[in-house]
Amino acid sequence: NKTNEWIDEFKQRSDTDSDSHLIGYEFPAKVDDAIRQKCITSTQTLSVEDQLDKILSHLVPLKDTHNMIAFSMTDETYAKDMLHEVYEMNNDIVGFKGAFFFVAMDSYTANMACEFGYPVVAMPENDDLKKQVQSTKVFMSKLLVERGQSFLFYEMDVWFVRSPLRMLQQHMHEYDFLCSTHQWNPGKLNIGFYAALANEGTINYFEDSLNIIEKNPLAHDQKIMHVVADYNTATLEDRTLEDHNNCGWCGHENVSFPAIKATNPIRVGLLDPHVVVSSLYPVPTEGTVALHTLADMPLKGPFGKEMVAKELGVWYGWGKATSKAGYYHREGSYRRYLFLENAGTRGGQSFVQSKGYHDERAFRRQIAVLATLAKVTNRILVLPQVLSDYHAQPLWIYLDLESLEKLGIVYRETNFASNKKSWYSHTTPFASVTQMAIVESSNEVQLLTTDGGNQTAASSDRIPASSFTTDDPLSAFFAVAFPTHK
Repeated sequence: NKTNEWIDEFKQRSDTDSDSHLIGYEFPAKVDDAIRQKCITSTQTLSVEDQLDKILSHLVPLKDTHNMIAFSMTDETYAKDMLHEVYEMNNDIVGFKGAFFFVAMDSYTANMACEFGYPVVAMPENDDLKKQVQSTKVFMSKLLVERGQSFLFYEMDVWFVRSPLRMLQQHMHEYDFLCSTHQWNPGKLNIGFYAALANEGTINYFEDSLNIIEKNPLAHDQKIMHVVADYNTATLEDRTLEDHNNCGWCGHENVSFPAIKATNPIRVGLLDPHVVVSSLYPVPTEGTVALHTLADMPLKGPFGKEMVAKELGVWYGWGKATSKAGYYHREGSYRRYLFLENAGTRGGQSFVQSKGYHDERAFRRQIAVLATLAKVTNRILVLPQVLSDYHAQPLWIYLDLESLEKLGIVYRETNFASNKKSWYSHTTPFASVTQMAIVESSNEVQLLTTDGGNQTAASSDRIPASSFTTDDPLSAFFAVAFPTHK
């Protein structure tokens, strides 16, 4: 069984290739031990308020954007894949370089931020992460405005395609609190992205919201913030106190809202849902500033949101300015990819063929072979699309990508090759390409090699099956197929 041969070969070679680092990452430089330890000591010994004061003394607010700073908050599940992403995106696109910090929800995240010199405030660890997350963003917002500090908050799964600075400069003349909405409900707050000016009104707003959230841990913090904003402005909805106190839509039937007296009413602004697009199925437009990738099962966690962002092309891709081996930006020998190309379905694996129509077994075998080739040749596997009768779908609909990761296979999303952030140059996706085909019906491999993508300079070789040894079916072929081309 040839499939078993490939899998056996794959297992034998899984940890033996000395070039495996070429498909890994070159991470940003770490700070020296003294700076790292000083940071860790601060996160472990100082109160949250003292940590924040220390951070604020080093940040430089944006004078032309209402003296704002920005922050995001994260735990280990987001930090592992997104800490470098969000920090570089903030500096490169969002525009708060030198005016941004992380709020760490656990020691892993705090230590990682300290290791790379990222400004961080660490919260005390709590066994009830959901409850802590719901209160922390409001708590930190309250601390900031109490200190006279205006700010922008955005969650780790908000991906920017352009800077929000111009938008903030315009709107924050009109509003004290500006919040994104939902693509499917433009009248409701989405608190994954909001900005606030520091004044008595916003102090009251965050204090009132925090009090109700802490008293109602089962309720939805986002909906509570909407109700409190409603009381502070009387402009969002025409709801009475009785309506709010019978508030099943808040996520918990027994939420009780006190009669908040808006002694310092705030001006609340809701962003157009196409500016910061928050949705399970976000649809960007020309006016979009950022996408907030919400997700449901099976993509509900950080990994699922990450995959959605990548397929939409809004994943930032750290390493553009700091590494030769980042996510999209890779140089020289670090540019090693394996890409499926079937006739008429570039980058796709089709269920709709006269031979193998809807043959799931053949499909799984093809994917197993593709994964094996990527591992044996130390290449980054660009996941193929799956083409069916009526849909083109990403491979992760059919394959649990954790199974690839456990075997040490490095991969990229299906639209990777069409995303210009991954290209070799502004006009060329790859510096050189080796095309190959396994022609099993004639027991030979046909190898077509192109120079710099130039088909006119192509050479072709046919390698007979007799050149393979029975116990090592791929090594001879790939020694010939990939001597120098990347």
